[in-house]
Amino acid sequence: MIAGDARKLAVAAVGALGVLGLAGQASAQAKCNLSLDPAVDQWVIRYNPLEDDAAYRTFDMALVNTGQTPCNGRFSVSLRGEPFGLGSPGSRVRVPYAMRDEQSTADITPRSGVSGIVTGAQIHVPKEGRELARIGVAVRPPANLPYGRYSQVAYIALQAADGEVHAERPVTIVLEMAAAAMIGLKGEFTRQNGVPTINLGELNEGTRALNTSVYVHSTGGYRVSVTSQNLGKLRQAGTAWSIDYGLQMGSRQVNLTAPYSFDVASAQARNDDYPLTVRIGDTSGKRAGDYSDTLTFTVAAI
Repeated sequence: MIAGDARKLAVAAVGALGVLGLAGQASAQAKCNLSLDPAVDQWVIRYNPLEDDAAYRTFDMALVNTGQTPCNGRFSVSLRGEPFGLGSPGSRVRVPYAMRDEQSTADITPRSGVSGIVTGAQIHVPKEGRELARIGVAVRPPANLPYGRYSQVAYIALQAADGEVHAERPVTIVLEMAAAAMIGLKGEFTRQNGVPTINLGELNEGTRALNTSVYVHSTGGYRVSVTSQNLGKLRQAGTAWSIDYGLQMGSRQVNLTAPYSFDVASAQARNDDYPLTVRIGDTSGKRAGDYSDTLTFTVAAI
């Protein structure tokens, strides 16, 4: 009899535990059960400072509630102790950015490592429902930022009014700064049919510094190439008459008798000017008239 009673007590205890387990499961299903599902885990913004007006993109994130009660809250963002700003290995530069919930227009930028007090309309995700949110990211690169990849992991959460976090998801915000370069002319020149033209005035033998410079703006290293249509000769149109001349860009002597190029290696953005100097050859005995040549300057990022 003692053994039989013990067996009955054991069965009763197991039955009680089973009832408690079912009650706990039902309670869990009745709660908001949210997940945040971004379309991509890396939010990449590609930016060419020499062409693009702004570094800005929007990114979609699905909010999926599998629970039996609605999920209500606002977005907040945390950096988990990392300094604010997009960074790059080996660089001390931190690139600032801004984040905004496009639906409520709330600023959710984690400037102090976490979003400030977020106001505005709450996001409502119905039970067993789904909502699509859109977050805008605007990066503000400092002047002369070198090309490269700058990133930061941000932890985006939907937080209830009482501070409870319904769900959290890390995303990596990335700025891809393009390797780019542009070239131009500044100083004294005119345009004829859209082509920059430098008037050398009366041609006399000797060296003359021009009040004109070639400039290069780049996000890193670059290569400049120079070609002379007449291979280093000023020619009189429609005749065989010509005058030899040479060109200097800053301290660089340019060989105009063949295609010429030079490289500038740099891990930093650059703004370089190359003042132009010409050397006019022997003009004695040359026929009077206009002499000209066409120079083509090109630049490529390296």
